[in-house]
Amino acid sequence: MIGTADQLTELDTLLVIYDVNFSPVLVIGGGKVGTAASRALREKGLPVHLVERNARLRERLEGVADRVFVGDAADRDVLMAAGLADAPSALLTTNDDSTNIYLAVYCRRLHPDLRIISRITHERNLEAIHRAGADFVLSYAFLGVESVFSVLRGRELVLLGEGQEFLAIEIPRSLVGRSLADAGVRARTGLNVVALQTSDATQPSPSPDQPLPSEGRLLAVGTREQRERFAAAFGA
Repeated sequence: MIGTADQLTELDTLLVIYDVNFSPVLVIGGGKVGTAASRALREKGLPVHLVERNARLRERLEGVADRVFVGDAADRDVLMAAGLADAPSALLTTNDDSTNIYLAVYCRRLHPDLRIISRITHERNLEAIHRAGADFVLSYAFLGVESVFSVLRGRELVLLGEGQEFLAIEIPRSLVGRSLADAGVRARTGLNVVALQTSDATQPSPSPDQPLPSEGRLLAVGTREQRERFAAAFGA
């Protein structure tokens, strides 16, 4: 979502009438990533159940999560005991990509509505883990690159998912006076334009039929390949 502070507050007010799942988040893997994630979630006030197969780590993990379950996450009984059936989301943090891919498939079959977040070590496995059922995936390489760019650009680190970027594109001459719909920006490039920024204001969710000004920027979400298609199509 993108909008002003007042608009986001209004959205929160609207959505509060719906049922919210307060069941614990399930973290699978009690290594460095799983431990850090569990602590971060609890700092946000979220309950966490952690599954770790190495019994020798139990003592070290006490206090990291609300409850620690020792056992193999490939065991259905272990996952169910840890609360998978009611969990709003699961975080896969093992350091083996093939294990995370398997767990994504397994958790998705046991809980079709579960939101699955996973780490991967090798970018070549990104497509495979998405096909397996993961909703949001981050690799070490992507996180490292984005962290460096955020420092160089002097902005807060914003992660939209592996391969996705938040782009600010100067409106090219070829689009001045034309609308997004007329130019077919989404159809031709795949970019999602989420706002129109001018010197006066930032307009969230601009109308696709709105003529674009001579000066300003399109704020969009997409991949580098989609940005390159935009440049090829519209000369920017």
